[in-house]
Amino acid sequence: MSVFKRGKYWHVEVDWQGTGRIRASTKTKIKKRAQAMESSLRWLYDRGRYDLLGLLKARMITLPNLHEAFNLGPDALDQLRTTAESPALGILVDEWLAWLRSPDGISPRTRRPYAPETIRRYQVSWEGFFEVFREGRLARLADITDGLLADYRVSRVRAEGGNQRNKRADDTAPSASTFNRDFTAMQSFMRWCREDRQLEVPPVRLRKQREPEGLERWLSVGEIVRLEEACPQEWWPLFATLLHTGIRVDEAQGLRWEDLRLGERRLLVHEGSRRLKTASSVRMVPLTVPLALILENHKRRVPSSPRDLVFPERLGNYGAARREWRKVCLAGGIHDGGKHPSPNATMRDLRHTYGVIAAQAGVPLPRIQKLMGHATPHMTMRYMKHAPEAYFEEDAAKIATAIAGRSSTGPQKIERA
Repeated sequence: MSVFKRGKYWHVEVDWQGTGRIRASTKTKIKKRAQAMESSLRWLYDRGRYDLLGLLKARMITLPNLHEAFNLGPDALDQLRTTAESPALGILVDEWLAWLRSPDGISPRTRRPYAPETIRRYQVSWEGFFEVFREGRLARLADITDGLLADYRVSRVRAEGGNQRNKRADDTAPSASTFNRDFTAMQSFMRWCREDRQLEVPPVRLRKQREPEGLERWLSVGEIVRLEEACPQEWWPLFATLLHTGIRVDEAQGLRWEDLRLGERRLLVHEGSRRLKTASSVRMVPLTVPLALILENHKRRVPSSPRDLVFPERLGNYGAARREWRKVCLAGGIHDGGKHPSPNATMRDLRHTYGVIAAQAGVPLPRIQKLMGHATPHMTMRYMKHAPEAYFEEDAAKIATAIAGRSSTGPQKIERA
C-alpha cells in the first residue's frame, strides 16, 4: 500500500492477492485524509469486501464515495454497491421500449398489445426524465428516489417557465395530467424491471396529482359546417366517421371494408381491426345516411377489397391525421372563443361531439354507453348533463304514472273517523 501525490491530489495504490492492483484518486489535497481512505481500503480487504474493491477497480465507484459510505456504516456500503451495480437507465429504457413494440409487450391492464400512441407518449415522458436527471441516460435504476422525483417536478416547472416567459404565470407550470402521464410511464417501466427483468426496484412512491375535470369541448353546428368546408376531400371521410359514429381514432384507422356494412348502415368494431382499449369496445355502431354516402364515394377512390383498410396510407397514420386536423382547424377558424383561431380542438373532440349530440337527442344512457364502447356508465354520465329539458314533462309524466299504478295495488290509506 502506498499514498502518493500526482498533480494537486493524493492517490492511493494497492496490490493485494484477490483484487490485483487498484489505483484511485482521493480527490483531496490533505495527506491525512488520503491516509484515512487508505485505511478504509485495508479494513474492507481484511473483511473480504472484494465486491466493493472490484467496483472501485472498475471505476464504477470513486474512492471518496467509498470512504464516505465506510464511515456511515454497513447499510451505506450495501447501498453504494447496489447503486453501482444497477444498470444504466438509458440502456434499460431502450430495452423496455423495444419490448413494448414486440409481440411480448402485453399491457397488464388491458391484456392487449400496447397501442403505438401509448408507446410514443412513454418515450416522450422518458426523454423528459433524462433531460432533468443530473446523470441523464447514465443515471442508474437505484438512483430513482422520492427526492429525485420531487426534484423532477421542480425542474420541470422551472424549465417550462423558462420556455414560456411571454405567457401568464399560471400558464407556465405543466398540468397535473402531464405529471401523471410521466409518472405512468415511470410506473410501467419499473413494473417491467421488477417482473420481466427480475431487477431490484427502488421502493419509490409515485404520487400522482389530482387532475381537474376534463375540458368540455365539442363542436357547435357552425364549427362542424366550417370544418367540412375547410377539410380536403381526401381527409373528410375519416373526420366524418369520427363525428358520425363516435368511435376512437385508433378504431377508425383500423377499420377494414369487411367491417363496414354500408347496405345495412352498420359498422363493426372488433379486436381483429385494431388494438382495442377495453373488452367493452367490441360493438356494432349505426351509420347515418350522410356518412354512408360519404363512405360509398370514398370507397371508389381507394383500394376496397374486404381486407383493405378503409383509411389507407396517410389516412391510417395517427401523426399525419393529427397534423392535418390542426391545419383544418386553423383554416376553419375553430377556436375557444378567443381573439385568434387556434387548433385547441382535438380529433377526440369529434367523439365528445357525438356523445353530446346523442344526449341532446334523448338517446338513453345505456345505449350511449354501448355505442361509444365505455367500460362503465360513469364515463357516459358526463354527457347526460346535456340531455334537453324538453323531456322533463314527459319524464315526469312517466314517473307519475308509475307511482299511481304502484299505489293503486299497494296498501290503502286508512281514513280517520
